[in-house]
Formats: sequence, C-alpha cells, structure tokens
Amino acid sequence: MKKITLLALTLVASFMFNSCGSDEPAEETAQVEIPTVRKIGTFKNLSPVEFKKLMLSKPGTVLDVRESNEVRSGVIENAIVIGLYNDEFNETINTFEKDRPVYVYDESGSMSVIAAKTLLSNGFSEVYSLVGGVTAWGMEGFSLVNPNIIKGKF
Repeated sequence: MKKITLLALTLVASFMFNSCGSDEPAEETAQVEIPTVRKIGTFKNLSPVEFKKLMLSKPGTVLDVRESNEVRSGVIENAIVIGLYNDEFNETINTFEKDRPVYVYDESGSMSVIAAKTLLSNGFSEVYSLVGGVTAWGMEGFSLVNPNIIKGKF
C-alpha cells in the first residue's frame, strides 16, 4: 500500500512540477483578437488670412455650418451650406471626397470646431476651421457672396 501511495504522490508531484515552472507553452493557447483602432486625424484652426491663402493654394470643399438665419448675410465663395444640426448633416458630408481638404466655418468659430471633429470621425483627414468664423473673415476685409445652398431649409 505504501508503494501505491508513494507512486501516486510521485506522479502528482511530477505533474505539478512540469506544469508550474515550464517554459513550454500550454497545450491550449487562447487567441486574443486585438481590435483595430482607427486613428482620427486632427484639424487645424486657421486665421482668416491663413484660411483664404490655403483655400486658394490647396482647393477643397468649403463648408458653412451655420443655420438659415445666419447665412442671409452671405457665404464664402463656393461654400456648401448645411446647418450643423440639420438632420441631413452626416449624410451630406459623406458625399464629399474624403481625400480632399475641408475648410469649415460658421458665424464666430465655435460651431466649426464641432463640425471639424464630426468630419474627422467620418473619415476626413485634412480639416481646417476658420477662427472667428465669417465675423473675423469680414473684419479682415474679405467679401461674402450670396448663399450657394444645397441642403436644408434655407
């Protein structure tokens, strides 16, 4: 009986010794899938002078995110107007070419930051926001034209 007990203890000890300190991988290895994280780009705030200069040297989409009562004073030439809180905002921006720069502005510069972040989260990588909006644009002496409206109730 002592031999059977000794043999059983030896087998248990041997099993434990081989399991605990082994550098060999376990028979079953779990594959852990690491999710792919998509890097969201950053947008750049530009002064009216920088904004206009870049728009001229590197053409892209000009996006006015003001509401209807704000665009009556005019828009930057060739701008597409879609209010940031319009139900069709995301649908509209997703029709734009994502590999072209987007120049976004509003009345004073605060809503364009939200719009710029929305553009980035929708896959746009080159986004510029006008600091001070059309108010700063006008103070710089740059002109506005009649709205070129494609969406919304304007």
